[in-house]
Amino acid sequence: MVFIMPAFLKKFNWRVLTGIGLFWLSQVTYAELSIHYAKTRLVDEVYVLDAQISYDLTEVTRDALQNGISLTLVLTMVIERDRWYLWNEEIATLKQRYQVKYYTLSDQYVVEYLNTGIEETFGSLNAALIRLGQLDSFPLLDQHLTQPDKRYWVYLQTHLDIESLPVPLRPIAYLSSQWRLSSNWYLCPLEP
Repeated sequence: MVFIMPAFLKKFNWRVLTGIGLFWLSQVTYAELSIHYAKTRLVDEVYVLDAQISYDLTEVTRDALQNGISLTLVLTMVIERDRWYLWNEEIATLKQRYQVKYYTLSDQYVVEYLNTGIEETFGSLNAALIRLGQLDSFPLLDQHLTQPDKRYWVYLQTHLDIESLPVPLRPIAYLSSQWRLSSNWYLCPLEP
């Protein structure tokens, strides 16, 4: 028995498959934010963090930056005390905010550390992102806030702050995977 499919169904299936394929391609993000390495150490009674982070932006976010849109990146650090019952106790949450800007006239990228107001200038976006990804001796927590016989953990995550974008761009950013850039949580022990 031979089944012959009507012509309109062939076109419908082709259109549906094309639509599904285009939707799938629109959801693929060709960039990522990721934390490759993190370690804590004790320096002068303060726990400090060393980390290596990759800020690989999408083509859409790079284009926006080239066209005068500033990008705000947020590094979140949560310190918790390990408990054998229920959930870990949150000791502190720190957020380090960075704003990356591009100045067309000088053809330079500026990274502003929003928590301190310090700015650094770079000749290329890659140089700026590499510098952002190198966290050295970032102060986390005073030693007197911890108990010597307890175990503590540091959770790290970085993301692009969509709320800091201009208002007309936010709905597009919420709907597009090209704007929703976020790393997975990275876990490391708080240790001297």
